[in-house]
Order: sequence, then structure tokens, then C-alpha cells
Amino acid sequence: MRSDPDATPGDITGRSVQTLAVARHSFAERIYAQLRLALMSGLYEPGSRLNIRNLAAAYQTSQTPVREAIIQLVADGALELKLGHQPRVPVLTIPGYLEIRQTRVPLERLAAELSAANMTRRAISDLQQYQRDFLRSEEDQDWKKALSANQSFHFSIYRKSNNSVLVKVIENLWLLAGPFVSNQYPLAKRLTFDVHPHDRIIDALRRGDAKAAGDSVVSDLLEGSQRILDKIKSETRRGSGRRKTSG
Repeated sequence: MRSDPDATPGDITGRSVQTLAVARHSFAERIYAQLRLALMSGLYEPGSRLNIRNLAAAYQTSQTPVREAIIQLVADGALELKLGHQPRVPVLTIPGYLEIRQTRVPLERLAAELSAANMTRRAISDLQQYQRDFLRSEEDQDWKKALSANQSFHFSIYRKSNNSVLVKVIENLWLLAGPFVSNQYPLAKRLTFDVHPHDRIIDALRRGDAKAAGDSVVSDLLEGSQRILDKIKSETRRGSGRRKTSG
């Protein structure tokens, strides 16, 4: 690197500190984006605690950029942080989840409808690949990959709306609902469909049918959320039964 002959040691030190600060901020943003995506996809269960030291080791960095990313996620409402404790994934209540779902329905319908006019052959091909990845992951019982493929499938559609504000709002809602998403797995048995909900969405988008695309996305959302709620209610009943028996 060429040196500046007119620079003083203080100038060089100042520039170095500034460069390090920018690099640290950039790294914190990357960590934030990756953790945000994991939380949106439901890869962290409700009540899970995130160990900052372990995350720093995983990202091969110091704890400072990890803390910065955590603070941003706390501000987003995706994590809880109490003094003297590790950050924790919130335990969402069923009424809270239903409020989020109620808000998601019209927004995701709108995103799908707008996207129907912008789909290309490449975009349809990408959706088909995400669907294959999703089905293969479910078959292999690799729930994390299934959740990730499902998230990629939906947001590849929503981004085609060409409405960045809409996509950001939907992302924030997925972020808040993330703690509940993992509750759809493992399934007691593999679900079977005459036509998979994702395939109905792909077909509507391929035809450019905005209404059918919106209806299919909402149907998929409601079907998936009902499975989540049924599983939570079933586990709650079992837990209540065990408490009564032990009492």
C-alpha cells in the first residue's frame, strides 16, 4: 500500500481506526443479516438463548460485531435481552401469533398479486428448484433445510413485486412470527396433497393470474399456520395431562 508522504503518525493511526470501525460495522451488518434470516425461517425455537461468545467463535470474529447485531435484532423485536442474561428468542403467545397472521394475509396476498405480472421463466425455474429442495428436505427430515427452502420460495415471489417497502414489512412480520414456525416440525406423518400448495402458487404465477396467485399464497399461509397451532395445542394438552397425573 502506498504511503502518504504528508501524513503524520496521528493521521495514519486515525485512518486505521476509522478503517477498522467501518470493517467492524460491515461485519456486524453481515452477522445481523444472517441471524435475521435464521430467525425469520424459524431455525431458533421459542425461548432459545443465543450465546454471544459461541456466535463470535462461529463467525470467527470478536464479540463486538455480534453484540451490535444482537442489539439491532432486539430493536427489531426479534430477540429479548435482559441485564445480566444472554439474548433470548421470545416465547410468542397464540393470540400474538394470530395477530401477526392476520396482518400478514393481506400483505402477502398483495405481494403475490403484484409479482404475477413480473415473473420470468428464470424466476419460475427458481421457484421449482426451491420446491424440490423443500420436498427433499422434508423427505430427509432435515427440518432446518426445509424451513430455509420454504423461506427462499416465498421471498423469491415477494421480491418480484418490485415493492421494497412491502417486502421489508413482510420480512419484519416473518421475523416476529419466527419462533412459532419451527413448531410445524417434526410432523407426526408426512402430509399428502392432491396438488401441493406451492405447486398451486407456481401454476398461478406461470399463468400470470394475479388473483389465483394471491389466493394460493393465502391458502398456503393459513394451512401452514393451522398445522402450527394444532401442534402447539396438542402439546399444551399433553403437558397439562402430565401435570394432573403427577399431581
